[in-house]
Amino acid sequence: MIAPQPRAHPEREIPVADRILEYIDRNYAKPISLRHVAQTFGHSPCHLTHTVSRTTGRPITAWIIRRRILAAQQLFAETDVDVASACEAVGFKDVCYFTRQFVRHAGTSPGRFRAKMRDERAAELRKARAKESEAGQYIVSMRPGAARLQ
Repeated sequence: MIAPQPRAHPEREIPVADRILEYIDRNYAKPISLRHVAQTFGHSPCHLTHTVSRTTGRPITAWIIRRRILAAQQLFAETDVDVASACEAVGFKDVCYFTRQFVRHAGTSPGRFRAKMRDERAAELRKARAKESEAGQYIVSMRPGAARLQ
């Protein structure tokens, strides 16, 4: 009977997984793939997938997609970028695939998410302007002679 090989300890693999996730975080907008990441780190795609999955619970490709979707959400929250431009900016090549992945991860389409973020920014702007207006009226009313008691 052949003795089973000792399994690698996940704690020894965490630094590799951390470096891989940092690499994805820095390069998600570029055309990276599992094969590209494996070549960059000098390991086989299978080994990297196994290492990252065991350490994080998700394969590398899922991390790349998740990071791209988070970046797209941030773009929609902070800018008025259109869906096709956001798709390209975060590293997706195909708008249909981007939309499917966005719905899968965010629970709504990128267009609806973008509209919701635009509406929220507009509401915040209206609130800020209302506060400025109230503050301005208060300052005017505090000027000597602005309001006289009768």
